[in-house]
Amino acid sequence: MLLDSGIERRAPPPPAGVVSRVMTAVGQSVLPVIALVGALALAWSLRAEPATDFRFLTEFDPSLDPADGNWLTWGVLLLPGVFFVLNLTSRRYGPSLAAGSVIVGWASIAGGIYWALSQGVIHSFADEVAPVPVAAAFFGSMLIGQFVNICFFDWMRGVPWWHAPLLAALMGGLVFAATFHTALGGTWNAAALPRLSVLGAIQLLWALVQLIPTQLLRRAIRPHPGYGGA
Repeated sequence: MLLDSGIERRAPPPPAGVVSRVMTAVGQSVLPVIALVGALALAWSLRAEPATDFRFLTEFDPSLDPADGNWLTWGVLLLPGVFFVLNLTSRRYGPSLAAGSVIVGWASIAGGIYWALSQGVIHSFADEVAPVPVAAAFFGSMLIGQFVNICFFDWMRGVPWWHAPLLAALMGGLVFAATFHTALGGTWNAAALPRLSVLGAIQLLWALVQLIPTQLLRRAIRPHPGYGGA
């Protein structure tokens, strides 16, 4: 189209249809969902492996023996990787798709467990996966932690770039740890303080260390237009 001054002005392209937007969102969600499920599966597979390399903690407090009650396992140490995956997803696609990936990821896990039970691959959920109260507490706590992570990343993203991934990972991890401890009937007293402090320190350490791969991936995983510089 030509303006009166002779300058050509192109009409804006028509907005994408609903089906096109849905298909785009589905395609974008595939890798984040696989990564989230993979991080959760890795942590779950190591849930019963005590992190005996951290037995030195008993020098500070005898109750910090990782083999005592399996409170500190390699699964616990690797679980915050879920928040690293969410940070990258939020950076690239924004909070809506990150939240959708969480929901689809948990639905995929539930569907997989249902299929395994119906086909006899798993004979007893309580024995081969987890007791129902523990599974429910974990699911609820992790879901809350994931949404807290997404909200903090969206709230803090911008300049400097490290604010959003640091605070999102830290707050998501702390909320998960506190909620899970409470949901399992854990006490909040002086006796529980040493272990709670270690679990909190793990979240802080993860939040700091994951800034390194985040920085390295910033060029490869650029923010979606309109989502700032985090």
